Amino acid sequence: MVSIRNASRRDVRLALVLATVNVAIWPIYPVLNHGPNRIFLRTPLDGMIPLVPIMVIPYLSLIPLLGVAAAVFAIADVRRFQAFALAVTVALLVSYLIYALAQSYVIRPYPGGEGWLTAVVRNVYALDRPYDDFPSLHTSLSVIVAALWRQAHGRAGLVVVAWCGLIVASTVLIHQHYLADVAGGLVVAWLAIAVSDRVIERVHHEPQDKRPVRPGGDG
Repeated sequence: MVSIRNASRRDVRLALVLATVNVAIWPIYPVLNHGPNRIFLRTPLDGMIPLVPIMVIPYLSLIPLLGVAAAVFAIADVRRFQAFALAVTVALLVSYLIYALAQSYVIRPYPGGEGWLTAVVRNVYALDRPYDDFPSLHTSLSVIVAALWRQAHGRAGLVVVAWCGLIVASTVLIHQHYLADVAGGLVVAWLAIAVSDRVIERVHHEPQDKRPVRPGGDG
């Protein structure tokens, strides 16, 4: 682990570059969130899933969770922050490419009732158009947070992992996504983490002839 206090200038620069790229590409999402859709992935099983307004709470928690994860990783382990920022960037770019080439669409129910949770669901529907659904970014980004947090904190990270599971479940329980979108998000998360791990490992790999010679060694 390389904390922010012990990080080299190179590590800090790389972290800042990755963070800047990540923030810069977020505004692409609303640009792509429009029809017409090319694919429609609703299944009979999706039609059996009830609307559960209380699940809008974990659904809306994703952005704050990403901010907390970024801050914790940056302070505790700059290289884990680099892996996190790169994985999120890869997930966003892969998802954006699919949105641009194969736009999807979700039919939302009308959330009746007067409760405040129902009102929040209606507000989510009003602010987020029913496109950009496959793959689910809520799923892929939650899984990235869960995987990296679990690696960093072991059993202590199980609470965060469980909460990320609720976020994934919320995507279908407030009818923002279909089950196929969740499956797609899981694949994107796996791809993003694999690419990020490989790239960060190569960036920080020291060639054998440049490694310091240990006292008493043969070199």
